[in-house]
Amino acid sequence: MAKDKKPGKETAAPEVAKKEVLQNELFTSAELDNFRQLLNEEKRKVLEKSEQTVKSGTIAVEKDEMYDEVDLASVTVEQNITFKLLDRDRKLLSEIEHALEKTYNGEYGYCEGTGEAIPKRRLEVRPWTTALSTKSFWKNARRQDAEWATTKTSR
Repeated sequence: MAKDKKPGKETAAPEVAKKEVLQNELFTSAELDNFRQLLNEEKRKVLEKSEQTVKSGTIAVEKDEMYDEVDLASVTVEQNITFKLLDRDRKLLSEIEHALEKTYNGEYGYCEGTGEAIPKRRLEVRPWTTALSTKSFWKNARRQDAEWATTKTSR
């Protein structure tokens, strides 16, 4: 090791270079910018929709105004649906944020289950996609389990 290098620097540099090579093989910087733009646009839409839902006033229920049990039941059902939709939007925002983070750290466009590249066409339709498909994820998981079982029994 050379005297001017600090310990630990040698292992970090090849890892960064490897990510840059992988990222450049999959997307150009213009394509990544386009995906970031798609993700930010979708994020804006979800936030606007959620804000409108909250402002519409279907969340707060004044029980003093509900004299009829049927009216109260109807409002409660509507309120539950609103909460489920808001929760779905919250989860989608989380997925979008995760995808945006991946565009910056060099992991965007790779299946989290298999590590294979996700087709660009799929990412154009749903840019927050993190897997090729659930089927491929489970297929890979079963294969890894089988490999682990084989290595364990051969010891």
